[in-house]
Amino acid sequence: MTRRTLAVDVGGVLYYDEPFDLAWLQGVWELTHADDPTFTMDAFLQAMRDFYQRRAPGSPPPSLFPPNGTKSWQGVRERWTSLVQPVPGAVDALSHLAEEYEVCIVANQPPECLAALHALGIEQQVQLVALDSLVGYAKPDPRLFKWAMDRLSWKSEHTVVVGDRPDHDAAPALALGCSAAIVHVDSGWSAPAGVAPEIVTAYRELKIQRVPTTGGSTEHWAIAAIGDLADVLRSSSHQERSPHPLQEVRP
Repeated sequence: MTRRTLAVDVGGVLYYDEPFDLAWLQGVWELTHADDPTFTMDAFLQAMRDFYQRRAPGSPPPSLFPPNGTKSWQGVRERWTSLVQPVPGAVDALSHLAEEYEVCIVANQPPECLAALHALGIEQQVQLVALDSLVGYAKPDPRLFKWAMDRLSWKSEHTVVVGDRPDHDAAPALALGCSAAIVHVDSGWSAPAGVAPEIVTAYRELKIQRVPTTGGSTEHWAIAAIGDLADVLRSSSHQERSPHPLQEVRP
């Protein structure tokens, strides 16, 4: 049987994205209110709603109340490792996968992600870590995946890209001839300490309202957690390499 190789995302797969968003929003609020003490929380929440409703998913966050957005994001980066909330079971699942498959990390993350992966014990288990902030290509540009695969001498027909977004992960993977698995994790994250309850409530409402971008019709496995991937790969070894569109896989 041909040995699979796995290119795994970080945010939304191994740890939650939401705590970073919330820490950033709290920082923007504090900086903006300090600049103008008459600026109210209600006004900030409305600006926050407008921002997220206009913003394309995955676009860079430091654009709310500039330059405060940029300054707050720098503060989040300085706290990156302490803000990490691993998806339950994800780190152990990756460890088990790394015993059976060659694994690398391919993600749109700041350089501080390296320290977080080291602290979680992930960096030591993977063949390579390819971050857009260090490589120079960002998903959905397929060149980020190709950069990693070229350095590892991986073949696209043997590689499975594991991410949380069809447009950023499945689409470029399939364009390169790879297979793809999209993880739909639960909402088990919690707000970082110090974030105003009003911001948390508004953010949760926005998360419910926003429909994930599919990026067109793509074929990929849909799994509830990265821990389900091993069973999917074993069963797929007796089937066609590419699954049916949006094939649901349940534990």
